[in-house]
Amino acid sequence: MLHDHTKQRIRSMKVAPIAALVLAFAASTAFAEGIRWKPETLTPGDYTSIDQRQGGLIHHVYRGKVGRSYAIESYRGPAPSGTPVFTTYMDKDGNQVRWVRQDGFEVTFRPHDCTRTLGRCQYTLTESTGKKATRLRITEATRKGIKFTEYDSDGKRLFSGQVALDARGNAGSGSLDGTQGKQRFRLVESVYQ
Repeated sequence: MLHDHTKQRIRSMKVAPIAALVLAFAASTAFAEGIRWKPETLTPGDYTSIDQRQGGLIHHVYRGKVGRSYAIESYRGPAPSGTPVFTTYMDKDGNQVRWVRQDGFEVTFRPHDCTRTLGRCQYTLTESTGKKATRLRITEATRKGIKFTEYDSDGKRLFSGQVALDARGNAGSGSLDGTQGKQRFRLVESVYQ
């Protein structure tokens, strides 16, 4: 026969792992919310300007909801004007679902490109030429944003990097290290209305 204090100890031992699991899930959910892009906080015309060093200045202008996605038009040069060089369509969390270049070349991502998905996430990208590729992305939340590594279907590392995120979830300064070498980019300006 077990004493009452022994029964209590057994009950505590059963509850502790469950409590730890609940706390881990809550922390993971909080981090996921922290890296989420927040289109509900944006107004069409809001933009960020990034100095890509090797690629010059690029401006990402929020255009609003288009169907089930949110559109961002990107312009090169001294100001966010003229014809966009590409348009990115994202889901409500900031994962890319489609990317369209000015000349009509297009890439779709299924289910999305995993940019704002914590942990391991696999997706398929399909180019308008018909070429397909499967990718694995591993994303971690950091104090200032995210860090990530992406692999091809054979497990070969393609690139890794880190990006700071602002309160609205817009990407700012960061770096990328891949087949084209190391690239750094710096947030120059954020304009919110």
